[in-house]
Amino acid sequence: MLEIEKKGLKLNKDNIKDVVKYVARIAARKGAEYLNILEMKNRLIITDFFIIIGAKNIKLTTAIEDEIKFRLKQLGFSPLHTSGLTEGNWILIDYNDFVVHIFSEEFRQFYNLERLWKDSKIVKWD
Repeated sequence: MLEIEKKGLKLNKDNIKDVVKYVARIAARKGAEYLNILEMKNRLIITDFFIIIGAKNIKLTTAIEDEIKFRLKQLGFSPLHTSGLTEGNWILIDYNDFVVHIFSEEFRQFYNLERLWKDSKIVKWD
């Protein structure tokens, strides 16, 4: 499983676009029902990418969060901040160059970040 996730990617701090693709692959393997990567480089000064993940329940949102942090730590990435773990409906992991948003499906549809940032470039990850 791990080799499939990493295949064709250069996973280091000089290749953040590949790292965000890897995060999407991790989430997909863990059971995410929805995945989207938005390039924010020309839109925000605080981050380059949003990874938007939807999962069917909060047990899965927390499992995806845990797996992402575990796998990225092995590559030398540590989050600056994580929030939303207590409720689990919207977990945000800030890695500075990219921000991971893990939503329960109800919260993802309600907040609809893609609509808010609809002019952003979508990054293909699979």
